[in-house]
Formats: sequence, structure tokens, C-alpha cells
Amino acid sequence: MQADILQAVAEIDSLASVHEVEDLYRLEELASTFFKHPEAAEHLGVWFRLYERFPEDDGFGVFWSFLHGIEAQPGYQALVVESLRRRPSQFPMRMVGGMLNAGFAAVGDVDLMGLLEGVAVNQHCPPAVRREAKDLIDYQRGRL
Repeated sequence: MQADILQAVAEIDSLASVHEVEDLYRLEELASTFFKHPEAAEHLGVWFRLYERFPEDDGFGVFWSFLHGIEAQPGYQALVVESLRRRPSQFPMRMVGGMLNAGFAAVGDVDLMGLLEGVAVNQHCPPAVRREAKDLIDYQRGRL
């Protein structure tokens, strides 16, 4: 059974494109296997590596199902922070938005608004990712 999830992780990590229909179908199959596995929470890093490789993509909407699968796992929040610090991408930022909407201001000692502010000014981030961070900041400030 351990081999099943390790094989899924290896295949997800080896994915080179999210623009081919066959790759997206396979990715959906792998996600289904992955998130049903009892050890899924221990291997969540694979999804953040995928998001980081494709920081502005949504896999024609397929990435949303991964986000929901991740958020259903215990302890995912620290991985979101690590991913945004490593290589910001849209979906982990959306997870931060969800955490802020749910009333969380921090993950551990990391201020979530401060994390978004850092992404918004990070010139190494793709422009769409910086814009997404700025939009989340504006939205959250408007809620206060």
C-alpha cells in the first residue's frame, strides 16, 4: 500500500506539462488514488511542488480539486507557508485567503497578511502571482 502512494508521488513529480489532455486525465487519476490513501497527509508536499512548477496555471480547472484535497488533510497550513516562502504560486495564496477568511491571522509565528505582502512585492514572482497577492490583501483589508 505504501508503494501506491510513492508511485503516485513520483508520477506527479515527473509531470512536465499541464497542457496535454492525457496528462491532466492521468493527474486526476493520481489525485484520486492519492487523496484516498491513509498516508496522504504525509506526502502533501508533492502538490505544492506541482503548484510551484506551474505557478500561474490551473490545469484547466483541475488544480482546484487538489486544493480541496489538500485542505481536507491535517497539518497542511505549514506547507502552504513553506511553499509561498520557497516559490510563490497562485493556489497556495488562495489557501492563505481561505485561512484569513476563516479567521486565522497566523500559521505558527508567521503573519499571513505579512506573508502576502512579501509576495506582492517580490520581483522574482510571476506578475500574475503578485497581482493575486495584491488582490487578496485589498480584499482582506476591505473586510476589516
